[in-house]
Amino acid sequence: MNDVLFLTDTVARRRGAEIRQAAPAMELLELTGETLPDQADLDRITHAFFSADAWPDRGTLFLKACMSAPNLRWMHNFSAGSDAPVFARFAERGVSLGFTPGGSAPSIAQTVMLMVLALVRGLPELIDAQRRRSWEPAVTRDLGDLTIGILGMGSIGAETARLITPTGARVIGIRRTPTGDEPCETWPEDRRDELLALADVVISSMPLTDTTRRSISAREFELMRAGSIFVNVGRGECVVEADLIAALQSGHLAGAGLDVFAVEPLPAESPLWSMDRVIVSPHASGLTERSTRRAEDAFLEQLARTV
Repeated sequence: MNDVLFLTDTVARRRGAEIRQAAPAMELLELTGETLPDQADLDRITHAFFSADAWPDRGTLFLKACMSAPNLRWMHNFSAGSDAPVFARFAERGVSLGFTPGGSAPSIAQTVMLMVLALVRGLPELIDAQRRRSWEPAVTRDLGDLTIGILGMGSIGAETARLITPTGARVIGIRRTPTGDEPCETWPEDRRDELLALADVVISSMPLTDTTRRSISAREFELMRAGSIFVNVGRGECVVEADLIAALQSGHLAGAGLDVFAVEPLPAESPLWSMDRVIVSPHASGLTERSTRRAEDAFLEQLARTV
């Protein structure tokens, strides 16, 4: 019996010829529309590619199909991280899991730059004044006059540092054990509080671990400078969201750019939606055409090695 690769109809249409070249003996089973394949087809699945186009609308459906595929033994994922509980369940079943670390890092770094520039240079105020047809010149700050701290110097933190450094800003990263080859000045974890108190902008690109979970709370926000800005493109559960909201409501923080949240989608009743200097992004900072191509390229490379 031939191996069967489960994938979305979108990827099959876009990269099908390359997939067949990489794995000529493999049969393709496509997820089409909003309907699960029947169980007879699910029983045949041996390989799967959880691609970016499935997220978020068909993500649950795709993963449900994979969970219902008893012979699945290999899965490649467009995402960089494996902290979602569903992946632990696949691992417990003995499924070989592959991810795409760094694949979306350049795109996420660009989103960080967008958020930082918007909040530092007063874009929310400009948009508000434009809507009111009001001419309101205001003095803002250049990034070159700021200190920017990055918590987490993995691929996203490193790309963010590379992108921001040419502005002249002082960029300082925090890493458990600096290696010396980081693209910016980097301090060890035990200097995190010092950086929080120093930085004008704090960017979190931390993964979710037992150590980082809820590691940014009221204490950390109080350490940050009055009028500073917080950006989170790591994991929402690294932050105590109620404490972040309180720091914004009090005016201690001058704004936030948030791509990730403790609960996703962000509940409609969250105050974050309506705060004037909060930018809400729906966990989409890495969803670009280029990052999608990079993830698909990584999948094809891994598939060719697997068969």
